[in-house]
Amino acid sequence: MLRKEQNDLLTQTGPGTPGGRLFRCYWMPALLAGELPENDCPPVRVKILSERLIAFRDSNGRYGLIDEFCAHRGVSLWFGRNEECGLRCAYHGWKYDVSGQCIEIPSEPEASGFFNKIKLKSYPLVARGGVLWTYMGDPAAQPPLPEWEFITVPPAQTYTSKRLQENNWLQAMEGGIDSSHVSFLHRGDLNSDPLFKGAKGNQYNLSDARPVFEVVESPGGLYIGARRNAEDGKYYWRITQWVMPAFTMIAPRGNHPVHGHFWIPIDDETCWAWSFDYHPVRQLTAAELSAMRDGKGIHVRCEPGTYRPAANKDNDYLIDRAAQKAGRTFSGVEGIRTWIARRKTWFRPTTASSWRGIGSSAP
Repeated sequence: MLRKEQNDLLTQTGPGTPGGRLFRCYWMPALLAGELPENDCPPVRVKILSERLIAFRDSNGRYGLIDEFCAHRGVSLWFGRNEECGLRCAYHGWKYDVSGQCIEIPSEPEASGFFNKIKLKSYPLVARGGVLWTYMGDPAAQPPLPEWEFITVPPAQTYTSKRLQENNWLQAMEGGIDSSHVSFLHRGDLNSDPLFKGAKGNQYNLSDARPVFEVVESPGGLYIGARRNAEDGKYYWRITQWVMPAFTMIAPRGNHPVHGHFWIPIDDETCWAWSFDYHPVRQLTAAELSAMRDGKGIHVRCEPGTYRPAANKDNDYLIDRAAQKAGRTFSGVEGIRTWIARRKTWFRPTTASSWRGIGSSAP
């Protein structure tokens, strides 16, 4: 268990915090491109790293990510009109472009130029691979655009989803790369889920519930190897990558797609869990895409019109005690990625030498 000050150091990511400064060194997924599907479409609320922002797409197709609140009376710009290359506040008509610059104040004489003095906080928002990425750090230190393989392969080879996870990002990520629980929590899914079944490795997860872990440093983070016994005195290894600050990639099973996650803080108690599947050399099949959209594999089915999982803490994750007792699922909760996370400060130390027991949760 971490001391409170250690926990706070790792999980608090608002402006000015050490954790917040770390995340602001990287490009992060902010929205799915489909959330802003066309020019002048309705704006979208975005909360990330405890900052309340508004994303919009202007008349020329440019993306903007700016402070949610108008500089005049603090009205949320989510209620604004997206028109003629700007987002206009519904209260007094102050209008902002994608950089956050105020470009019109109807109640002021245009000759005064007062609008030139008003600028909201803004961050870049860039579309790559069906995802809108933002960088919230020092503009002078902005890194190159992200080059993750899942966003550089052709669109037919990749699929990305996101969901709300109601615990802090580090708790979510720790659970997401813990390979040992696969032998228990997911044992009922390995041979039935369409995105996992049929792989030879499933039998090793089921037959050896005591994986041995080896962790080595990589240029961007860690390689986390989980070793299980196989036939004839051989071992079955699965290696998960963790890349700073919150990216994990999981080895594929057989010819199934590769998959992984980003764990992006919304605030200090909730996060966005981004899930991607892709195949580096072939298109995803219609059956695979249908399964992903239906919440199979590492994806989840959400409440209509939201990104909150349909199985959530308010309905006890739709636990099925009969299925649990019959062994159809070990937990009684359907799905590889339906997460049960009730505690908010449950951590082990996370130095390279102490990441024992941590590996891929959805191998």
